[in-house]
Amino acid sequence: RWKIPGSDAFTIRHDTLNKCIQVKNSRIVIDDCRETSEALWKWVSQNRLFHLGAKQCLGLDIFTKLPSRLRMVDCNSDLRLWWRCADGSVVGASQYKVTVKSAYVTASINASDQWRSNNSSGDICQYPYHEVYTKDGNSYGRPCEFPFLYNMTWHHDCIQDGTHTGGKWCATSEDYTRDGKWGICLQPEDGCHDIWEHDAGSQHCYQFNTQSALSWKEAYISCQRQGGDLLSIQDASELNYIQAKDDIAEIFWIGLNQLDVSRGWQWSDHKPLNFVNWHQDMQDLSPLDGTSCVAMNAASGQWQSYHCGNPLPYVCKKSLKEVSNLTEFWRHLDTRCDVGWLPHNGFCYMLIHSQASWSTADQLCKTNKSNLISIHSLADVELIVTKLHNDAKEEVWMGLRNEDVPTSFKWSDHTDVVFTYWDQNEPNVPFNATPNCVSYSGKLGQWRVKSCEENLKYVCKKKGEILNETKSDKNCSLDEGWEMHGNYCYKILKTEVSFGALCNLTITSRFEQEFINSLIRKQTKVEEKYFWTGLQDISQSGMYSWAAVDGEKSETVTYTNWNSLQPEFSGGCVVMSSGRSLGKWETKDCKTTKAFPVCKKYIGLPKEPEVLPKPSDPCPPGWHNGSGLACYKFFHSERVLRTRTWEEAERFCEALGGHLPSFTHTEEIKALHSILRKIISNDRWVWIGMNKRSPDSLGTWQWSDDKPVNEYDTRDCVALKFSRRSFWRFYFHEGRDLEFYFKPFDCEAKLEWVCQITKGKLTWYHCSCIPSFPVKHEVTSQ
Repeated sequence: RWKIPGSDAFTIRHDTLNKCIQVKNSRIVIDDCRETSEALWKWVSQNRLFHLGAKQCLGLDIFTKLPSRLRMVDCNSDLRLWWRCADGSVVGASQYKVTVKSAYVTASINASDQWRSNNSSGDICQYPYHEVYTKDGNSYGRPCEFPFLYNMTWHHDCIQDGTHTGGKWCATSEDYTRDGKWGICLQPEDGCHDIWEHDAGSQHCYQFNTQSALSWKEAYISCQRQGGDLLSIQDASELNYIQAKDDIAEIFWIGLNQLDVSRGWQWSDHKPLNFVNWHQDMQDLSPLDGTSCVAMNAASGQWQSYHCGNPLPYVCKKSLKEVSNLTEFWRHLDTRCDVGWLPHNGFCYMLIHSQASWSTADQLCKTNKSNLISIHSLADVELIVTKLHNDAKEEVWMGLRNEDVPTSFKWSDHTDVVFTYWDQNEPNVPFNATPNCVSYSGKLGQWRVKSCEENLKYVCKKKGEILNETKSDKNCSLDEGWEMHGNYCYKILKTEVSFGALCNLTITSRFEQEFINSLIRKQTKVEEKYFWTGLQDISQSGMYSWAAVDGEKSETVTYTNWNSLQPEFSGGCVVMSSGRSLGKWETKDCKTTKAFPVCKKYIGLPKEPEVLPKPSDPCPPGWHNGSGLACYKFFHSERVLRTRTWEEAERFCEALGGHLPSFTHTEEIKALHSILRKIISNDRWVWIGMNKRSPDSLGTWQWSDDKPVNEYDTRDCVALKFSRRSFWRFYFHEGRDLEFYFKPFDCEAKLEWVCQITKGKLTWYHCSCIPSFPVKHEVTSQ
């Protein structure tokens, strides 16, 4: 996921002149490109550009009368030192852009020079600065400050010179001589050596950062940057191993979180959550608590949620030998079943509409030579949502059950638990009370813990007869290589082509993306390749849309899967990556990039027009009519807390059937701004749904209602570092109305908020009621 430190140096090449910025005798010049210290740069903290040869930072002098406004200066200079990328330009303060004039490099407001990194077509921001966290020392795990001043030299990386023992070290403030703040660097390493402990009974290593005091997200990033993850605990033996450590902190972060507001609790390393050891207070957790990260108490071994910004020690975990799960869940298998059973990929399913307790349902399935349904992948979830229930809002028993303390859920058909898909605030297991049984929602497929005596519908599952396999899935083309998913057939062609030359792939859901990932995985075993989608910013406006297929009207963008720091620029075409970023979307140059086309064709019955809400539909009483399909309500005078954290506000809106606001067009933002201007003064901040809380977002912004973020304008902040001590402003690009702007805040800050619902969808909503939750769990300021 992260680039290894040391591989982040680059040259800055002029796209037209094909020459690079170099520093010679303190002069900034343009010359032939060569990877020497004179031409190598790297990003350091606070968005500064550091030159490896000069060991200085690139400064901008706006007021100088000299020929060049650029100078190489010490990295604590009073000159403006921050830079960012914008459509290939390198932009500094006051919109000055790096440019070439005659033989020297300077900066100008009117410049249009395009700069590339090394020999690539990407800009220099594809080598972003990554913080390196520390342990031991005297800085409580804080990250290195690069560059730092030591022995009258600026250092851009960790050093090992005998000053401190235990490995390479860095300063955690700008001037080590002045402040004396330092720590041992936590960087990637093969195997388990000095700072890792190997559990001889497993293939896992652990790192106990007992003196650190980091937020959950900082701890997560620290583990990730070392090739590991925050601790996940899979069974009682692993829990006992951790508890038995003598030097462990009293309380510390583990990887359990529900930062993805559309999901329940999950491990940050994506291991299944079937072993649970909650503290007894967790059974009374309110949705408005806003405590989405979990810490473990070393003495009791129990887990409890906390505000993610709390500074705590943490434990990292990594595997010495990563076992790859080669099971192919997305392969279509033509299956034969008995009459009344639904065939699907080697198994047969039957939904029983008569309701029964879990034990009765389990016995009735066994009488039918089957078991209660077990679910092992997103492919199984898709089956539930689209074929068994067709989005029906009903709770259905499945075969997951617990009879142990601590909780350990197992499948009744004795298959391994390799996947979990919990609903919000789940698994909510009663403290020290068993048995516990699990149902799923026919609407979303997500799981909930219920009393085993409750009567619900249930699904039985048994093996079916797999018919003869062919080189192409039945119902698809007879040509070799076509595979079926839903009502479509897919095939990856084996020749790289330009954008749009063959097939314009559309992707409309997470399920479809996972299926396509399985195709890509089979196509490329090792090397990284790219595969075209039909997504393009055809108008150069930053608005990405699907290209039309066979002359039909282009589909609406309902799903996105951007890679880290994407979309990188406007006017691009979108590819999917293989390798470590499997299936993630990236922008590429439409004219010069070659990638493999992915073809998709519809084989189902003629499509019926979807009945959608209309902009003319009314909003519920007390809600304001917004642009398009949005209704808004601003909470500033109700008898509730005047301000909330981001999560508290989002959960509040969810209780009303809505979310914090999301936007797909600038007109929607203008409409909300107009509404708020009539209600409150302009100098008040309100939460909206844009966030990058989920570890799976890779730092890419998302809307809380899962609406796709596909407008390049709002991507400026992605290039800016998320920081509790700094606030960064980003504006819509030139030509847009600048009377409003977004500003990233710490998610724990307390602000006012607006809720958004969709017109025509909330038939139950008849009042401006306030959701009622237990008062004792309301969060006070820290």
